[in-house]
Amino acid sequence: MYVTSQWVVASGGAEGVNAFYYRHGSLDWSGIPPEGIPQSNPGTLVNETVAVPPPGNRVRAYLDVAAPDGTPWPEVQQNLVAFVADIQSEQLPWEGIRGRCYFRIEFGHDLASSWQQVLGDLINAAHRVLVTKPSGTSS
Repeated sequence: MYVTSQWVVASGGAEGVNAFYYRHGSLDWSGIPPEGIPQSNPGTLVNETVAVPPPGNRVRAYLDVAAPDGTPWPEVQQNLVAFVADIQSEQLPWEGIRGRCYFRIEFGHDLASSWQQVLGDLINAAHRVLVTKPSGTSS
């Protein structure tokens, strides 16, 4: 799976968090994701939550998570918390692997003083897009 949440601003000034959830099918891994994931092979889009419709948005901050499909959210969250604890003194962007999860995080300089709140918003959006039933699907 690949989940990205992005704090975006439109040219007209509207701001919000967009999130996208992709699956990779039967690919499984531990440690480094297979080549191209998520950069050139995000997978098949399964769900999205869009607060500010594209195109033309500027990304102010983002969180990328790649892990084998079906990885439980508590595992992702535990690895993310440990990853951030280990890397937060490093220069952005933050990128690395913890457990079976790959993370990439970036904040604009204007968000540096509130990065914890911004990251919390991005994490919540990523979790929401994973657990929310895609629109247009039946129960």
